[in-house]
Amino acid sequence: MENRPVRLIDIAPTILDALQIDPLPAFHGRSLLPGTAQPEDSAVTSYFEAMSAMLNRGWAPLSGVVAGREKYIELPIPELYDLASDPAERTNLVEREPARRRALEARLQDLHAPAPGDRYTESPEVAQQLQALGYTSGSARRKARYTAADDPKNLIVLDQLIQQGIEAWQHGKRDDALAIYERVIDERPSMAIGYRNRALLQWQNGDPAGAIATLERAFRNDAVEPGLTTQLGSYLAEAGRPSDAIALLGPVVAGTPADAEAANALGIALARAGRVEESLATFRRLLQDNPNNVQAYENIGTAELQRGNLAAAREALEKAAALDPRSARAQNGLGVIASRTGRQDEAFAHWRRAVELAPQDFDALFNLATELQHAGRTAEARPYLERFVREAPPGPYRADVEKIKRMLGHG
Repeated sequence: MENRPVRLIDIAPTILDALQIDPLPAFHGRSLLPGTAQPEDSAVTSYFEAMSAMLNRGWAPLSGVVAGREKYIELPIPELYDLASDPAERTNLVEREPARRRALEARLQDLHAPAPGDRYTESPEVAQQLQALGYTSGSARRKARYTAADDPKNLIVLDQLIQQGIEAWQHGKRDDALAIYERVIDERPSMAIGYRNRALLQWQNGDPAGAIATLERAFRNDAVEPGLTTQLGSYLAEAGRPSDAIALLGPVVAGTPADAEAANALGIALARAGRVEESLATFRRLLQDNPNNVQAYENIGTAELQRGNLAAAREALEKAAALDPRSARAQNGLGVIASRTGRQDEAFAHWRRAVELAPQDFDALFNLATELQHAGRTAEARPYLERFVREAPPGPYRADVEKIKRMLGHG
């Protein structure tokens, strides 16, 4: 049993010491093997941080140090604990021990820990799935100063509400989920995740006007973040308002390098407005910034497919599939091309692969189900037809669901 303060960074040096291998010079930890010279407990300092709530929700960043058997947490409402007598961290000593607080604050400052960098941008499909599961909400704007109202301790109820909203939606309690997110918005109007999740649920529930209104309310309440702007632009384009989407997204994309997610949404809006050449130019600009941008190739393929340029569409979609073999959009598009050129079995193979890769890709599922039915392969088609009726969101797929119900003889 080791009673001294230990850290994760001590594990590797301990293993190397046991193997009689000299540690690398860059290692900051120490060996814990018996007989190894050890510093005083008070000299052993560990840094920790938790930045997810700041990045995702605009809450205060959390960082701190453990020095010997003392733990200091820097927050708008700071915390100081004596881990030897209070390992459960129940008694905050920050007001009783001002000298220890100052000493530990100085140690924390001496570490010069950098602020978190920019977030990695997921594809819209992955981002939407993560958002629906509560794992992400985009990038919240960082504040110059955080107050007690931003302290995570005061926002635990909101975190619980967010999780309750997700669980309610996943269990089919759509009205409950929408009401929960309305409460999140009321409780903290400046937090984008409430608007974003509520709008996502409204969109999937077949209420595009409500989803757009929810995101527009975020703008009025100054709860705007890049991801929310892109979400609103995408909804406007899908709802038949591409000009409004273009006006909204244009300034977001004007920087260098362009915001990749917003630029792809802008390109889609331009295509829906009939400005295909501008759309393609937007996607190609993305490829100049990042030649491996899979979504840009997917969107070029889709745009070329829509205007009947099958050769260019195939080239772009094959490039997307080569860069990301798990690209369901690329597989779906290649299936459409194969179908249009009379290679039906190849089309079915692409669509099956798309559905396997992304069970929620209802465009690919619709293509596979209906084309199998049209080919007279009714027994193969039926499970896919029934699955589409059962699982496709009523909002964007209401007309398709009714069409398949007629195929199945449900109406």
